Amino acid sequence: MKKQTKNTSAERIVYLENDETTDPIKVVHEFFSHSWLPNHLKMLKRWRNYAALESEGPKKCSPDYLVYNYELTIKLIEAAWLLQHHKLGRLDFDDKQESDIAKWYIKTERKKLRDYPENLSIREIVKPSSVLKKMFRIHTLDGYKKILNTWLHEALSRSFMEESLSKSEVITVYDQLVKLFEATWLISERIKDGN
Repeated sequence: MKKQTKNTSAERIVYLENDETTDPIKVVHEFFSHSWLPNHLKMLKRWRNYAALESEGPKKCSPDYLVYNYELTIKLIEAAWLLQHHKLGRLDFDDKQESDIAKWYIKTERKKLRDYPENLSIREIVKPSSVLKKMFRIHTLDGYKKILNTWLHEALSRSFMEESLSKSEVITVYDQLVKLFEATWLISERIKDGN
């Protein structure tokens, strides 16, 4: 009788060190120690544009800047995969039952924090770890790595290869990464503040 083995290649952690796999929240804090949320979002948008849109002029980012941000992003995605079943940064009330309280808290928190998510729903702001769980329903960990590897190669290429990326795939992945950056920013800030 042949023994069946589960294919776990989609779940391999490659970029994280042992201490980071043990405590993946370190990766989240490290990600935002490199830059503030708006700068990460700006970089992501620029990277998406280089990878997915044909441009007449030269690319303004250096290759080392693109590779550096690629590796930071992959590390964040691997950490998110490890953290997806943890309820980090969650507020202590149910957003469905107490919508007014949630809106008031968000308004207060928005004033307190330097940057605040613009692309998360009220429910996702109340439970930012739900974003991590949702993103891996769309693509596997390996799927995100393959797509971002393609983005990196496209962004580094001098020519544009439109057929390698579908527009809907680019939009979907970009939207998920924006939400990931915003949700992990909230988690990081709330953990620092002891929430």
